[in-house]
Amino acid sequence: MQINYSVVIRTIGKAGDKYKALLNSIEKLNPSPIEIIVVIPEGYSLPKERIGNGLKEKFIFSKKGMVEQRLRGIEEAKGEHLLICDDDISFDSDFVCKLYEPIKKNICKISAGPLLSFFPPKGIRGLYNNISSGAVETIFNKDKYVHILKSSGWSYNRNINLDKKVYYYTESLPWTCFFAEKKALEDINLREEVVWLDKHGYASLDDQTMFYKAHLKGIETVVVSDAIYEHLDARTSTKGVRNNVTYSKGFNRVVFWHRFIFMQQKNIISKSISLISFCYYMLCTKIYSLLKGIKSKQQRAQNKIFNSGIKDGRRYIKDLEYKSLEKI
Repeated sequence: MQINYSVVIRTIGKAGDKYKALLNSIEKLNPSPIEIIVVIPEGYSLPKERIGNGLKEKFIFSKKGMVEQRLRGIEEAKGEHLLICDDDISFDSDFVCKLYEPIKKNICKISAGPLLSFFPPKGIRGLYNNISSGAVETIFNKDKYVHILKSSGWSYNRNINLDKKVYYYTESLPWTCFFAEKKALEDINLREEVVWLDKHGYASLDDQTMFYKAHLKGIETVVVSDAIYEHLDARTSTKGVRNNVTYSKGFNRVVFWHRFIFMQQKNIISKSISLISFCYYMLCTKIYSLLKGIKSKQQRAQNKIFNSGIKDGRRYIKDLEYKSLEKI
């Protein structure tokens, strides 16, 4: 099978053996990519690990940012299709063929393998997620992988059939790894969202923003059940930026909900339902955080940062910079 595709890797060059596992996987891909683009933040050193098997990386420097680096790679890539990866995954040699199949059949424009570790763990945390509507195990949408809720949370299907090929439509994904038509990614115009997504050093809800915006534009995404890959999780994105992560979770949540849910409702009833849903979710989140902070001074400090993010997010949605964004 001939597939014209580029591989785009976002890294800070510190994933070590896990990055090498990714390179080993790329070496074995059949068919091979036409190019491998590795995007590094400005001021960072290139990774020591190198690909073999006659392939060669093209290193590109960009501003540091979870969204910015991916976009820089997408914009630079020459392939008609793109395999976009974090630096800590591995997969089999037929991985791209499995992801390309539903795109070739015009079922979708974007595809990905299932990553069940992306779903919340069972237990107390999972119970809270269900009660708050932050992440709800689905009862009805068995043909979907993830469905975005009016609260800005999501419902998910944990019962993915991994034994045979099934295509599950989805409104969100972890963008740890996915395959797409380059033109579809350009049409999503995620560059338009960078102004708020990457505003505070950590782009919370970046993946949800891209895939849900694609859904709103009619650009379908599916999860291919037998396109299995392993997430080795080098955890390089959140090291040393805990305060940025906490603030961004508040700020970006408010902006995402207002821009992609509230403003998309067509009448006062649906707008009211979305507002009530979001307020309920935020209330549950604050109560949960307060309970966690009873015995933890550090948690209380994080609660203050989160609340600041929420307040600033509310101010931001009234700002000209936000209002200047094009209609979805």
